[in-house]
Amino acid sequence: MEPPVSYPQSDSYQGRKIYGKKSGCAKFSCVGVIGAIVILVIIGIAGYYFALPALMPNSLSGSFLNMVIVPTKDGKEKMWILTDGSFNFIQTTKSPGRTSTGRECYFCKTWTYIVDPEDQKVMKKTKTPYEDIITQIEMLYFDGKVWMITSQYGENEPRIETFNSETGEKESDTKDFVSKFPDLAAGLAEVYYSKGDNYLRMKTKDGRERTFSFDDGKLYKDYSELNKQVRKDSVVSTIALLVPEDNSSSPRKKLITATGPKASLKDNRSSLEHLSRDIDDIEKMYKIKIDQQHEKIYLEGIMYYEDPDCAIIIYLDKLGKKSDRLMTCVDLKTGKEMWTVQPDEMFDEMKIDEEDDTFSSLFFTKANIDVKRSGNLVVLQLKGQGIMGFDFKTGKKLFEMDI
Repeated sequence: MEPPVSYPQSDSYQGRKIYGKKSGCAKFSCVGVIGAIVILVIIGIAGYYFALPALMPNSLSGSFLNMVIVPTKDGKEKMWILTDGSFNFIQTTKSPGRTSTGRECYFCKTWTYIVDPEDQKVMKKTKTPYEDIITQIEMLYFDGKVWMITSQYGENEPRIETFNSETGEKESDTKDFVSKFPDLAAGLAEVYYSKGDNYLRMKTKDGRERTFSFDDGKLYKDYSELNKQVRKDSVVSTIALLVPEDNSSSPRKKLITATGPKASLKDNRSSLEHLSRDIDDIEKMYKIKIDQQHEKIYLEGIMYYEDPDCAIIIYLDKLGKKSDRLMTCVDLKTGKEMWTVQPDEMFDEMKIDEEDDTFSSLFFTKANIDVKRSGNLVVLQLKGQGIMGFDFKTGKKLFEMDI
């Protein structure tokens, strides 16, 4: 038998072995991989936030913020849709004895899209840069213009801007609005829009508080002064209300209408919504007339839209940890239901399933829903998901846009 032969390890092999354990080349390799990943992530982000919008001008990008329906001269409607096109992320900051976590953004901006609801094509797209994260922007159509009211946050100053409803071009900014009223000359520190009462509450940089009413286009010292003016209004109007069937905490809601002086209805709306007294007593006390529309019960009903023609209510099919939402439109002149949209025709995310997701409950989701109407178009919007369009006369679903 031949004796075993031993092969001495070469210096190069030993060097590789030692090199693999002790030298820094492996570290450089890791750094290279990490660097490549970072570069790919940056390219991906740049592509999503810059290249993709440029290559796909007719698509909507960003997170849905708000929308408004705008009537046109030809009797049709256009949708103005606002999205957050920022790169948002969560950042944790540590300092001695304190740790804070909050949302931050790079390339902070919004996209405004003017969309034709018939074919959902983008007619115009506008980018608006911001200094900080975008928290709240209200949109409304008033006096033939589209208004955008941006709440202050961080480095973002409050904004009041108007746009031409036909062309989409900006017509005025915050400086233009402030210049109309000497009391606002110091500039705005805070702006808040009250949707229900249709006014702006503002605080100036020199500490003044003022209220602007969209109903008459006037500036008031405060809400009390505005309310005094409203109380002088003796015009008779009618409002719709959802009231509890038995007591103020009952989930069983009925639809009623109240007719009387506009000022009285405005001042006493909260009391009317609870109907804590006998109807005859309430009618005498507030000098109004109450009519019950019909006997139908709307479980946990919320009236998301109301005008002189109709009320649009979203409610539950049953109580419990699992339930569906329905949407019904009621003709306020006849008291009859015009149509009802079934759960499978609305967003799946509107369904309540507390066993699977606690945050799907009514408490957490009701504020994410809104309904708007203009002419023959009704739009249901769900924050974080998108919008759906329905025919006002029939309730037929016209389109769905995931944003």
